[in-house]
Amino acid sequence: MREDIKIKILQSLLDEVTKKYDYFIAHQEKIYKETYEMAVKDHLTGLYNRQYFEDYVVNLIKKGLREDRDFSLVFIDLDNFKPINDNFGHAKGDEVLQKVAKVLKQIFRDYDIIARVGGDEFVIIVENLLSKERIEEIRKEFEEAFKNFELSFSYGMANLKEIDSESSNEDEILNLLLNLADRRMYEEKIKRKNGG
Repeated sequence: MREDIKIKILQSLLDEVTKKYDYFIAHQEKIYKETYEMAVKDHLTGLYNRQYFEDYVVNLIKKGLREDRDFSLVFIDLDNFKPINDNFGHAKGDEVLQKVAKVLKQIFRDYDIIARVGGDEFVIIVENLLSKERIEEIRKEFEEAFKNFELSFSYGMANLKEIDSESSNEDEILNLLLNLADRRMYEEKIKRKNGG
C-alpha cells in the first residue's frame, strides 16, 4: 500500500476518534450540568433549593466571622397565595410561583442568592445589608407585578451580626438566623392582617 494512502486512512481514523471523543466529552459535561442543576435547584421555580441555600449560608457565615463581615437573610412568605390555589387550581398556583421566582430574580441583584425553601416560602441572602426602606420598595414592585391576584408578601430580616456567634457553630448560627427572620416575618404578617 502506498504511503500517502496509509496516511489518509490514519488521518481519517484519527478524525473519527476525535469526533467521538469530543462528542463524549460534550455529553459528559451536559450530564454533569443537568445533574448539578437537579441537585441545587428547585424543580418548579428554577431557584436554589433549601439544601443549596443552607450549604451556601454556612460557608458565608464562616467567611463573615473570619473577615468580620455582615449579611442579611430575608425570609419571605407569600400573602394571599392560598386563594389562588383554591380558586384557580394548583396548576395556576404553580404558574404563579414560577412568575414569583422570575419577579424576585428581576428585583434582586444577580449575585443575591434566592431560594425556595417551602411551598410559598423564599429566602434571599444579601451580602450587603438590606435596609427596611429597600425591602418596602421591593414589596411595592412585587405587589404591582401581581396586582391581578392581590398577591403580596410578609418578610422578616436577620443579620449575621445580630447573632451571638461566640458560643455557636455555623449550623447553629444558621438556625438562629432562620428562626429570627421567621419570627419577625410572622410578627409582621400578624401586624399586616390587623391593619398595622
